[in-house]
Amino acid sequence: MSDRKLIRTLVLYQDPLVAAGLQSALARQPDVVMVEQEMASTVEADVIVTDYPGGLSLLASMHTASLSVRLPYPRILILTDRDTECEIRHALEQGARGYLTLGCGVEELADAVRALHRGARHIGAAAASRLADSVASESLTGRELDVLRLLVEGLPNKAIATQLNIAPGTVKSHMKGIFQKLGASSRTQVATLAERRGLLSLAASSQAQVRTGAMSLAARPQAHRHTELL
Repeated sequence: MSDRKLIRTLVLYQDPLVAAGLQSALARQPDVVMVEQEMASTVEADVIVTDYPGGLSLLASMHTASLSVRLPYPRILILTDRDTECEIRHALEQGARGYLTLGCGVEELADAVRALHRGARHIGAAAASRLADSVASESLTGRELDVLRLLVEGLPNKAIATQLNIAPGTVKSHMKGIFQKLGASSRTQVATLAERRGLLSLAASSQAQVRTGAMSLAARPQAHRHTELL
């Protein structure tokens, strides 16, 4: 097999035992050549197999670099134990071309590397099933996520209304929407389903963005803020 057909693959994994296993498994594939982490920059690889945090970090840096220099960046294959709908969707939206969950077979891992090298996507069976389960589900609105976060914290409707500075009737309306969209019949079930779908981390992220925005606004000079209001 000529060198041109070999898939240059780099493993970047925080867990050294998992990294060693991946290196060993992929090195046995006849069409894969492993790129040594210590001797190469990431752009020298065709495919990078990495964990969730590493994958998102690489994708962010590639996006930043691509704004100034156009390079044939490697395709990112994430192998992780994170399997919630929101986490999978977020990784794919950020540019990951492949997503596998830990426990997949060596054959599927190798097939995923080959698919990414061809320019295709590869979503593992477990991740694909999780996404399929959510296809028919409606997404929660930003305000519903706010209500959900406080609901899971155990706050009653009146306290949620006070926290969000909205009317109790509005909270009740949002509650109805949350229950319907999640297909839940109790607050306990809402919490369980929300955690399974990764909505709690999404709600926390939404709240953090609101706080960051508020802090940025408060830090602006008063004259500047006055001009904007005009």
